[in-house]
Amino acid sequence: MIGLNILPPEEKKEILSQKTLRQVLTWGSSGLIIVLAFLALLASIWLYSYIQLNSIQEIVSELEASPQNQNFKDIKKEIDGMNQQLQSFSKLQSQEKDYSFYLEKLSDLANQGIILNTVSFDASKINVSGQATTRDVLLTFKSALEGSSYFQNVNTPLSNFLKQTKIDFTFSFEIKPQTK
Repeated sequence: MIGLNILPPEEKKEILSQKTLRQVLTWGSSGLIIVLAFLALLASIWLYSYIQLNSIQEIVSELEASPQNQNFKDIKKEIDGMNQQLQSFSKLQSQEKDYSFYLEKLSDLANQGIILNTVSFDASKINVSGQATTRDVLLTFKSALEGSSYFQNVNTPLSNFLKQTKIDFTFSFEIKPQTK
């Protein structure tokens, strides 16, 4: 079949532009409908999520206000406190020194005439107080402490050596790492 188009060129252009305009409007309105449908879908999902979130928040607030939850919180606090105590104990245990060993070495160094009244351990520092019968006995004890392979940095106040007899003394020194 042969088709003849005897329309003038201006009308052909106008018909073509109208046809193009209709296609653009059709595609544009189709695209707009798809976008609006997508936005409606997103809005419904958002509304559903918002309602669910509000209901979950209400449930959570009810659970938090319940007496059972308070009991669980108290138990959790107790468990956390015990865990902290266990960690502190583990830390202390890992830093443990055999103080009885050092106490034995100290008593070995205390010769006749030395009475040890108090011995206190503070980490790696020892404070000793006692009484010596004479100044010579106290000097011997001080020399033994300074020469010991178990103790270091012996600190002796001068007030320890003011009297000749029945001397109340105090010493402080550090312990060296244990070498049994």
